[in-house]
Amino acid sequence: MKTTYKQIAFLLSVVALLAPLAVSATPEEDRQARIDAMKEQRDEKIQERKDDRQEAFCTRFTENAAKIVSTMGERRKDFQDLKEKRSGKLGENRDSRDGNLDSNRANADARRSEMYAKLEAKADTDAKKASVAEFKDTVEKAVDTRQAAVDVAIKAFRSGVDAALSGRKDDMQKAVDSFSSAVDAALDKARSDCDSSTDPQMVRSNFRSSLEAARKSLQADRSASEKVGAQVKALAEIRRTAVKKALDEFKATVESARRELKKAFGETTSTEASITP
Repeated sequence: MKTTYKQIAFLLSVVALLAPLAVSATPEEDRQARIDAMKEQRDEKIQERKDDRQEAFCTRFTENAAKIVSTMGERRKDFQDLKEKRSGKLGENRDSRDGNLDSNRANADARRSEMYAKLEAKADTDAKKASVAEFKDTVEKAVDTRQAAVDVAIKAFRSGVDAALSGRKDDMQKAVDSFSSAVDAALDKARSDCDSSTDPQMVRSNFRSSLEAARKSLQADRSASEKVGAQVKALAEIRRTAVKKALDEFKATVESARRELKKAFGETTSTEASITP
């Protein structure tokens, strides 16, 4: 019995020694637990700072986006104002040229009337008077023909210019609209990425890439529309050729009429006046 008691006592002492090992962590386990806790706290702080940066970036981005949209609206208005200003300037220039043309024609009419009066005063025979009347009729018809040809050339030139400018305006308007749409799409994508907590550097990079692509597209569209300058030059050359042809024909007709008039007045008789083309 005594031996049994000793065995039981021994077992109890062993259990007592082993029990603390079952409920208490080792120093190594304690150190690892502290490391894990510190890492978790550090990760939480890193995430908090990341969230703060994301929020700050999104706030700044939204403010900058609003400025971009506002600036685009102002530039679009400036573009519209410029188109209207150019159109108004074009109309003013044409009115000025028309006024100068009418004034020059009126002065030429006055000079021809003065010339006819001098010729009629010198016509002392019926034959000479008839020659003056025929000369006057020929010259006036030639003037009408010349003026009509010049007017047609001017009208054709202006119609061509208007068509070219209208096409350029349409092209530029489409280019501006496309650029605006591209910028709006880039802004919407950036806002969406920002709300989705996408890395700010990625949001910024994607946004800048989209804007750069939109700018290059706008520049390409603008370069394509610049062809209007060459069109206007070609139209101006056509007008110049038509006007020169009308003037040359007018001068030839007047010179022929002048020779016939000289024959009626005698080879030494001068009309004593010049005829303005």
